Amino acid sequence: MKNIAWIGIACLGVSVAALSWQLAFGQAPVARGGTNIESVRLAGARQPGGKLSDQIGVYRTIEGIRATGGKVETGTLLVDTVDGEKLEKPIPLLVRGAVVANHNLQEVSLRLTAGQRFVFRGFETGEMVGVPPAVTIAAQEQGWTEVPQSAAGWHWRPYFVALVAVEPKGFELSKP
Repeated sequence: MKNIAWIGIACLGVSVAALSWQLAFGQAPVARGGTNIESVRLAGARQPGGKLSDQIGVYRTIEGIRATGGKVETGTLLVDTVDGEKLEKPIPLLVRGAVVANHNLQEVSLRLTAGQRFVFRGFETGEMVGVPPAVTIAAQEQGWTEVPQSAAGWHWRPYFVALVAVEPKGFELSKP
């Protein structure tokens, strides 16, 4: 019976050591020569950052004027104020609208008028755009005659999801 108690105490010690390692370095130790799937799951997925902060998904209020000219994507706002704090320099940020439909967020188009000031509440998120390098490698390896192409290189593109239109008065996020 004493041996079972000592085994339990030893296992608890190893668990505490692994948890301490995870808290100190952001991930659990991984066995040499391989990946410990459980330790990866416990460490959590690495989250990319946004333009407004390192954290995406945070409820924020942004203010700005629609960006125009050059190669600016439609729906880009020159954000000059975030959560009431005036920025030193405006940040160009793509804004998409969303409404709740059937308990899910559904994207809606926004028609931002040039020169008009907009205030939105929502959150920043993002997506990968372009063609992943793996596609090019697979195309070469398999001898594909058609290879997907993109004007943009493979990269993370943050954008803002507007859930509430505060200004201009009367501007609504509505289903298409």
